[in-house]
Amino acid sequence: MGEAPKENLAVATVQVRCPACRREHTYAAPVYPCACGAPVAPPLDRAAAPQPITHRTWSEGWVRVHCEACGRQDDWPQPELGCGCGTVLGIPVQPVRAALPVRTESAPPPPPPAHI
Repeated sequence: MGEAPKENLAVATVQVRCPACRREHTYAAPVYPCACGAPVAPPLDRAAAPQPITHRTWSEGWVRVHCEACGRQDDWPQPELGCGCGTVLGIPVQPVRAALPVRTESAPPPPPPAHI
């Protein structure tokens, strides 16, 4: 049996230097399937420096990611890299711009305010 063809998604990679030991690493963003089925990877922020993760909180463990295929925005695990020296680095992700509400021609306009 043949393997199903995989979508061709250009995965962003960044060079990451561990601030503790100064080792260089190449990091590739993880790819997850969106609810629509399209592969999605968080857009890495090449201008921001990775930060050591010394304390984990639930809310800081997620980043907002936008699916180009369907426009959906969801929370995905914060990209991180474990260095051989024991330091765990949070890889910065570009923030998602707020999506504007989409209005279609078939959607009725909102009702006028009621007068009392």
